[in-house]
Amino acid sequence: MEKDVHVSAQEESLASKLRRHRLRVGYTQGNVAEVLNITRSTYTYYESGRTSPDPATLNRIAKLFGVSVEEFFNDEPSQDVLFDPEGEKRRAPKKVKSDPEKIAELATGERSVVAFMRDRGISPEQALEILRGCLGVNNKQDNY
Repeated sequence: MEKDVHVSAQEESLASKLRRHRLRVGYTQGNVAEVLNITRSTYTYYESGRTSPDPATLNRIAKLFGVSVEEFFNDEPSQDVLFDPEGEKRRAPKKVKSDPEKIAELATGERSVVAFMRDRGISPEQALEILRGCLGVNNKQDNY
């Protein structure tokens, strides 16, 4: 079990930065792999350091996590923590909240939809317009 709570920025690898940012936004490895259209094991290799994503894939990952590609290469100390103070690894919660405030609190399918939209640069407003068009809803005041 890991005992260090913080990882120094100079020691932090691309693999650990990928993991840290994924946990910060609340995606599972499966959510990320689905959006990237790769296997979960391939993405797991990225986070374990066995392989590295190509530049185009890293750009998509950065967009998905809401950071710049440079964030994966900077040496600035991070405010995020990989482990809880008790040394336990943090994971995305498995229980869905009725009124979610974070991506991690969404159901798996909902996280996948958000990840898909981010990957393709679709804003929430654009997505609503597309859905309204598909459903034949003309009134923008409807809560769909």
